[in-house]
Order: sequence, then C-alpha cells, then structure tokens
Amino acid sequence: MKIYLAGFMSGEFLEETTAWRKKIRNHYKMKDWPIVWLDPYNGKDVATITKDGLKSAIPAQAIIHRDWMSVNHADVLVVNLNTFGSGRTSTGTICEMAWAWQLRKPIIMITDDEQYINHPFTSYFASFIYPTIDAMLEDKAIDYLYKGTVNAIYE
Repeated sequence: MKIYLAGFMSGEFLEETTAWRKKIRNHYKMKDWPIVWLDPYNGKDVATITKDGLKSAIPAQAIIHRDWMSVNHADVLVVNLNTFGSGRTSTGTICEMAWAWQLRKPIIMITDDEQYINHPFTSYFASFIYPTIDAMLEDKAIDYLYKGTVNAIYE
C-alpha cells in the first residue's frame, strides 16, 4: 500500500511539518507492513525551502507535477490541514485533496479547524476526519484501509 502524507510545508515550521509525518511512519514501522510512504519532502533540498514555504531550489512546475504523481500513485492520503500558526493557507494541500477526490482515493483528514470540518468540499472529500494525529492512530483508520485492501489479517 502507498500512503501520501499531504500537508503544510514551510521553512519556518520545518520541525513541525516533518514531525507529524515521522510520527505516523514510526508508528507503522512496528507493524512491519509493506507500506510505501510518499512524502512531499522526499527528495527536496529542505534547506532551500523559503520561510513562507512557497519557493525552493526546485521549479514550481516540477513540484506540482511530482506531487500530482504522488497523489496519482497513492492508495490513500493522510491530509494534515494544520498550518502550525502560519497565516498562510494550505492551498497546495487542498489541491491535492481535489486530485485525490477526482481519482477516488480515500482521504484521512486531520484538522480541528471548523472551517474545514464543516466546509462541504473538504468534509465531503474525507473518508475520516480527526482532530489530531494521535486520534487517527488510536482509531486505526490506516489499519482499516490497509486490512481491507492488502491481505486478510485477523487479530
């Protein structure tokens, strides 16, 4: 199974924007399941991402094309809409949700922001909505999608 970890990117909030992705990957390392993690930070020269997260050494078109490929190849998206206190919106992440919806990919949305929880587009796109990463891990949304599509696993 391939899971794309979509969410806010920023040079200013680099630690926060990578920590949640690492937390999910580390959680599933213990299960030893063959999950491929697709992450928009993979392969990027993180040091060149600007403070506002809108530019890097990679051309914008290449970023968009590669992220489209990641969404297209993913079986599931985990979408974190937290902006970690930034005033910038998650425009790229919303675009990735729309691509996923068009491709009929399940989306696990992480947000405690009422504007996303109650918005007809974002709430309709999501198969699951959780306020935190911990809540998602505790509820085992990824486990549910994995077990239903990979192999029969009885625990």
